[in-house]
Amino acid sequence: MTTPKAPASPPGPAPRRGLPRWAWVLIALLAAIALVAVAVAVFGRREQTIVLPPAPAPSQSAVSAMPTPEPSSLTSSAAPVTLADGCLGGVLELDGAVLAAQRQAPLTPAGAASFTATLVRWAFAAPAPAYQAATAKQIMTADATGAAQRSLSSSKDLGGSTGMIDFSAGRYYVESFTGDGAIVSYLAGSSPYVNGAPQGSVILGGSVHLKAVNGTWHYQDLTGKRSIEDLQRIGVPYSGGC
Repeated sequence: MTTPKAPASPPGPAPRRGLPRWAWVLIALLAAIALVAVAVAVFGRREQTIVLPPAPAPSQSAVSAMPTPEPSSLTSSAAPVTLADGCLGGVLELDGAVLAAQRQAPLTPAGAASFTATLVRWAFAAPAPAYQAATAKQIMTADATGAAQRSLSSSKDLGGSTGMIDFSAGRYYVESFTGDGAIVSYLAGSSPYVNGAPQGSVILGGSVHLKAVNGTWHYQDLTGKRSIEDLQRIGVPYSGGC
């Protein structure tokens, strides 16, 4: 006797298979191409040069309405500086030179400094100018100090010393100026001789006190307000000297 067989089950759906490798490669390639295109679109735009249209020229009315720049106040208001003359009145005949300088020097800071140079050349000259004592009555104030009077070379024994004061490389510094009075510090040179023997070059410095009397400068006092080192540092060169 034959045992009957159970009927066979109907075939089910076939198992799902993955995409082939070449498909995945194609998808990856397309994705990479798309990514590059996006990058070029985004970053390439940043490298573009934007050219703006030229600005329109201003109209004539706009130009006329523009404010005109003011000139620099330093340039427009700066007045020319007048330097003192270190040889006012001339080189020789110092009595005549100091009287001429007194007449010529204005009552200004530069005028006071100019008169100071000639005054020092006249007062310290050795030998003393021939008429220094008489000239002093016109040059010095009625209240001139003992220091001013003793500064005149005619008031001392020079002991065989000779020499002239030289302002060719002189300097000055106006310590104070009030219009009717001034204090001027000076720096000058000299090459003195003693009994005919040269003593080398020396530098002289001091401060002259001046007073305006009857419209002209007069000699009132002599002090040592400034050191030579100070005057070499801050002194103003004379415009010319002798």
